Amino acid sequence: MSVKRFKFVSPGVFINEIDNSFIPKSAEEIGPVVVGRARRGLAMQPIKVQSYSHFVEMFGDTVPGNGGGDIYREGNYQSPMYGTYAAKAFLRSNVAPLTYVRLLGQQDSNPTTAGQAGWATQNNPAIAQASNGGAYGLFIFPSGSTVMPTDASDKASGGASTGTGSLAAIWYLDESSGADIQLSGTVFGTHPGMSDGKSAASTMHAVSGGVGLLIETDSNKLFTVVISGTGSGEKIKFGFDDTKETFIRKRFNTNPQLTSTGGALYPAGARKVY
Repeated sequence: MSVKRFKFVSPGVFINEIDNSFIPKSAEEIGPVVVGRARRGLAMQPIKVQSYSHFVEMFGDTVPGNGGGDIYREGNYQSPMYGTYAAKAFLRSNVAPLTYVRLLGQQDSNPTTAGQAGWATQNNPAIAQASNGGAYGLFIFPSGSTVMPTDASDKASGGASTGTGSLAAIWYLDESSGADIQLSGTVFGTHPGMSDGKSAASTMHAVSGGVGLLIETDSNKLFTVVISGTGSGEKIKFGFDDTKETFIRKRFNTNPQLTSTGGALYPAGARKVY
């Protein structure tokens, strides 16, 4: 009803209409559903996103592949995540919202042994270098806790003492035969005149590496590990300062996919036995 139909009752006073009508809200535009991998976010359920900035907040940015890095800790960015590119292309057009379903790997409800999720090493731990496998731990001991033997009389009291050690790293060897790992260097407790760390002698300890041995770091506080096996042979120096290129996780393979059959996922020459 128009206000023009009313007349002034008195100067400065007039009657106006209160309009309680409203315009019905139009239905929201319906965008596509994109199913794919993403860096992070809720998985295996549809999530509606309104803009690309919202998508990045929820699922992360695009992934072009060949990302390298520490896959075991940071995730697998080796292959492109095509769903993130599809979402970016559509949302940048500002046409409509988009529904994204992030995929994760799921194990079959009735898998065969070969089809189970994850991966397994082939051999069991063994001291014999030619047949060891499975999981091997590196235990480190602070040098300040070391008590060295001084003479032959210490043999009766047990010789050198290492103090309390800590598990610092684990290697997983995945090779059906011929793979081995050993720590290389000077055996702890030996120095000129102490061949076995307990009794006097004129020569150094003959053993220079192996498993189940206490090995000292070199003058640069670095360890040396030797890994060999079919298609692999590495002698790597490393330490635990994560600001340096010798940091252990920068020096060794952290991608379990590289232990697969040569040529299946990666070039045969890139395969690792650990």
